[in-house]
Amino acid sequence: MKQFTLLCALCVLSVSNAYADWQLVKETRDYILYVDLDAAEKNGDLIKVASSQDFHRVQNLAEHAYLSSKSFTEFDCVKILMRQMTFSIFPENMANGGALLSDDLPKDWTPIAKGTAAEFVWQRACGKD
Repeated sequence: MKQFTLLCALCVLSVSNAYADWQLVKETRDYILYVDLDAAEKNGDLIKVASSQDFHRVQNLAEHAYLSSKSFTEFDCVKILMRQMTFSIFPENMANGGALLSDDLPKDWTPIAKGTAAEFVWQRACGKD
């Protein structure tokens, strides 16, 4: 029984260590949004940052049911623009269960829409909150 308890504790620690650098950005009744600022790449007014979003209810995209997404986005902190570099969806929260769908093609620069998860990440990444 002690070995089982130790194994369970190690599993919990390994999962929490994987997200140890992730900071809570926003929690709503629909989702929880995290950002990893420790791994952010800053270059002048530009910053590239990873974010993860956990959903409280199953979402659907391209016939895939998922509970979390993870993206790597570049933000222009001054011009208030963004471009998604990568995006993946996962069947379980905290980006677990193996990616169901991934898009690794960088997108064009677009304005950041008010009240969106992208705006909340931009605010945190660019120090605007």
